[in-house]
Amino acid sequence: MKLTKQKHALIICNGEMPSTKLVSPLLKKKPLIICADGGANKVRPFGIIPDYIIGDLDSITQKTRLYFSSVPIIHVSDQNSTDLEKVLEFLLTSRIQSATIIGATGERPDHTMSNFSILMKYHKKITLQFFDELCTVEIIQKKIRFKAETGQQISLVPMGKCSGITTKGLKYPLKDESLELGFREGSSNEAIAATVDVIVKSGSLLLFKIHPHVKH
Repeated sequence: MKLTKQKHALIICNGEMPSTKLVSPLLKKKPLIICADGGANKVRPFGIIPDYIIGDLDSITQKTRLYFSSVPIIHVSDQNSTDLEKVLEFLLTSRIQSATIIGATGERPDHTMSNFSILMKYHKKITLQFFDELCTVEIIQKKIRFKAETGQQISLVPMGKCSGITTKGLKYPLKDESLELGFREGSSNEAIAATVDVIVKSGSLLLFKIHPHVKH
């Protein structure tokens, strides 16, 4: 197994892929590129050569295997973990500090929800961000400050109950308030400043940043 000096990874799952226009900037960081099993099928049209293909290998096609014959394939047979979890465990042992994950949303709502659960499970061990055609998704760890465009849609979705939420730079501000799944969510808010701050005292709060080019 080759060693890597990269600190950031790009993980490609078997879900809906963003457009080439959106994927290209992700490659400029020269990340370690890993396909989670069937993600290898999805990445072929992009002309991207992964550094590894990891999973239980029940989704990758024989044609894709032949196409990526020079790429190391790591077979992990454990059926108690998903292919994404298998990749994340590999990254942890490789001391990768952060990862952008594409192909983790869309197509199958059950897979998307499962991947949000995985995000909750691993976000304290490695910095993770989902990225798709419409938005980025990450978990706020206590507080975050990010750049935004005026009018950009921002949603705050609690995974369970979150308390002590305070925001700055959003049209509908929160001041030491609570959000709870099934009771109150913070969807479809809007940036009114170039910088947005969000603080959460307890709970796992999903931050959805809708890409500025996406129409309301």
